[in-house]
Amino acid sequence: MKKYITIIVVLISYQSVFSQYSNNDDELRDYFSTILYLSDEAVETVQINGEQYEVLYRKPWTEKILEKKVPALGTGFFLIRGIDVYLITAEHVARFLKSTSKIKYLGTDGQKKEITIQDLTPTKHHLKKLNWVRHPTADVAILHLGIYDNVVKDIAMFNYEYLEESIKAPNRFNDLTIMGYPLGLGVTPLSISPITRNTRSASDIVYFNRFDNGVINPFILTDDPSIGGFSGGPVLEIRKIDKQMNIQGEKVGIAPTVIGLVHGNLASNTPGNFAAIVPSFQIVETLELAPKFNGEYTFYYPNGKLWSKRIYKDGLPWTVLSNYNSKGQIQDKGTLKEGEGYLYAWNEKGTFAEVINCSKGKCSGGTYMYPNVDFSKQLKPKSN
Repeated sequence: MKKYITIIVVLISYQSVFSQYSNNDDELRDYFSTILYLSDEAVETVQINGEQYEVLYRKPWTEKILEKKVPALGTGFFLIRGIDVYLITAEHVARFLKSTSKIKYLGTDGQKKEITIQDLTPTKHHLKKLNWVRHPTADVAILHLGIYDNVVKDIAMFNYEYLEESIKAPNRFNDLTIMGYPLGLGVTPLSISPITRNTRSASDIVYFNRFDNGVINPFILTDDPSIGGFSGGPVLEIRKIDKQMNIQGEKVGIAPTVIGLVHGNLASNTPGNFAAIVPSFQIVETLELAPKFNGEYTFYYPNGKLWSKRIYKDGLPWTVLSNYNSKGQIQDKGTLKEGEGYLYAWNEKGTFAEVINCSKGKCSGGTYMYPNVDFSKQLKPKSN
């Protein structure tokens, strides 16, 4: 398989957030291209005795049935795992989406984008039918968009490493940031910018019925109620890092953890006025059910020269076969073999980009995990 890519797309999920550290919100803005405004029409529903029912009209004396359609909106976000790219949102938001549903987002070029879901990839018919993968009980839906070089290039992506995998609520003293488009706010005819809301966790993991279908599920409660349109949006716990950490001469500003996505408010028959957050470990569980790339993958430089060959298993690097610079010279490829070891990813200029460690079916890492180390000086390309 012959693919032409640029390293910017490969590494944006790792490095886009680590711009020059400052006291403004530049680092947070690096995530804005990850957040999607989702909208379409949906059949209105009502809850009766804890169950959802669609609202239909029947014409008197005939059998003609009409659905009562209402505008529906929500939030989604992009995530990359290995070389697989996904769209993630709440399951109750995914229900009203079609392949022709319009999505809006801020491109990495700073311009407003408006396309259909099926246009997220040029691969013919791949998204003609939306094959959502849904969690068995949680309000989570994941759509596999394809491998990253077959997905539109003007997006940023959260990395799956950002997902909190443990079954726990965040520290109640730590601020949480919700990102999305409540009530469609942040979207104008000429511009788009997601709304952010800061809150804090108000509970440990608690169990109660989903507001949309009555299924019992674990949640994290936050201090403030949710607003329609935030549903499906990511909830981030962002740590500010003051210590200088080199990434090609830059400083790390913030480090995010996605602790979950917005479900909505507590059911009307439950006391209190809190937002309910689906914990990220259920996003991880849903991701395990989603399609993933398997097989040999070849990276090429824009000039057509071979960059690297890797074997992927279950969507993650399994064995690194080769690594070359843009002049065709061999570069150190690391030790990764059959899922164990590490691989080196070099940028186009041949200076070091990141270390990725893999073990027991998981991969993690990057140069941001190695403070005050200049890998470009310590790791030289091999001559043979």
